[in-house]
Amino acid sequence: MLTKEKLPHIISLVDDDSEEIRNHVLQDLNDYGTDLESDLVEFSDILNRNNLHAIKPIIEKNRREWLLANWKNWYSAMTEIGKIEIAMNIISKFQLGVIQQTSLSTKLDIVAGNFMNYYPYGNELDLSNYLFQVLDLKGNKNDYYHPLNSNLYYAIDNGEALPITLVLIYILIGDRLGLRVVGCNFPGHFLAKIEVDEEVLLIDCFNQGRIIFESDLNDLSQDSREALTTIINTPLSARTIIKRVLSNLINAYKENGDTVNQQFFKELMLSTPLG
Repeated sequence: MLTKEKLPHIISLVDDDSEEIRNHVLQDLNDYGTDLESDLVEFSDILNRNNLHAIKPIIEKNRREWLLANWKNWYSAMTEIGKIEIAMNIISKFQLGVIQQTSLSTKLDIVAGNFMNYYPYGNELDLSNYLFQVLDLKGNKNDYYHPLNSNLYYAIDNGEALPITLVLIYILIGDRLGLRVVGCNFPGHFLAKIEVDEEVLLIDCFNQGRIIFESDLNDLSQDSREALTTIINTPLSARTIIKRVLSNLINAYKENGDTVNQQFFKELMLSTPLG
């Protein structure tokens, strides 16, 4: 059985001239288990483009196995927001692996703490300004279908994402601060909804926190005012939101020609309970 101590020797043979040796080595690495990626970090100095390319399918297979083993963890969370955070953390770790040095929850804690230093008595609108103006989080309009646009951790670090990803960052950080931010399945793209001084405001996180007032609604959609009011006032369950994220991932992997992950997330979607 391949052990961690033998990894350097095995890695050196990944691009051996002999096909028989290469196949044997890849089989050993395939059998190593889901700890392979984290254990390889210690030996990063011996990794190069060629052996990384050979090992990549094994790493990705391990990540899919890890996600399946952990996916149901969010089902039993006590709150709807808790369910969302656990599911988004799992997706983040699946996509980034060991690159993600801390958990998504820790990353959100840090941003929340920084906001409190910036706005000691800030409200929901102040948080929107902080996230989408000060931190400059915004929609990724140039590469909309990149799979990492659904990754909250990546979005905080890189500043661009899908509408729902940015709204979820807003919701989860707001929850840490005792602020109420909810999602709104508005026609066109996902928005955030807040209430300030008893006035309901929609926040377009994709467009850097643009405020949408009730008087603006008719200009944004051809739907009737009654239909839009119903959409705005309909609570969204964690399952509904999570399944929308999964749908975005399916489309993103399809657009990028990654049929393996496209099919993987299709099957994950089918196995996830309805909202």
